[in-house]
Amino acid sequence: MTAVNAGGTEMTAEPGQEGETAEAQTPVGGRTGLSRTAQVAVAVTAFGLTAWFFFAWLVLDRMMLDAAGEAIGSGLLVLLLVSIVSALVRSRAD
Repeated sequence: MTAVNAGGTEMTAEPGQEGETAEAQTPVGGRTGLSRTAQVAVAVTAFGLTAWFFFAWLVLDRMMLDAAGEAIGSGLLVLLLVSIVSALVRSRAD
């Protein structure tokens, strides 16, 4: 099958082999997703960042965009710290 997209380039799609599925197979009884501890940590972090936004906006009387920027910046800092700690743990496990 051949189609032309909005940019004018031609795209072709080859049909897959019969019996082939696009979804990944998970082992029977295998767990997927986050652990309970990780789910709680994500929920607490999201609640804390939301609380910090409202505290900065309403109590500290910052402009709404400034308060949102502080909350987003804090969230990015948390993601950076989690990434660094995860990299250190994986490097020590090897």
